Amino acid sequence: MATRTSNSPKQPIDTYTRLAHLLHSPAPDREALLDRLYEELLTRESRAYAAGWTDALSEARRRPRS
Repeated sequence: MATRTSNSPKQPIDTYTRLAHLLHSPAPDREALLDRLYEELLTRESRAYAAGWTDALSEARRRPRS
C-alpha cells in the first residue's frame, strides 16, 4: 500500500494512494476503469495548471517594475 507523502490541505489523499484506490476499486469493465483514471488525470492536471498560474502571478506581483 502507498504511504502518505502529501501534506497539502487541498489534497487529502496523495496521488499514489488515489491511484491505488482507483485500481483496486471494482469497475464494471476495463473501459470504465480507463475513464476513471483519465478523469483523475485531468483533474490533477487542471489543479497543477491553476497552481502554476497562481505561483506565476504571485511572483510577478513581488518583482519590482523597472
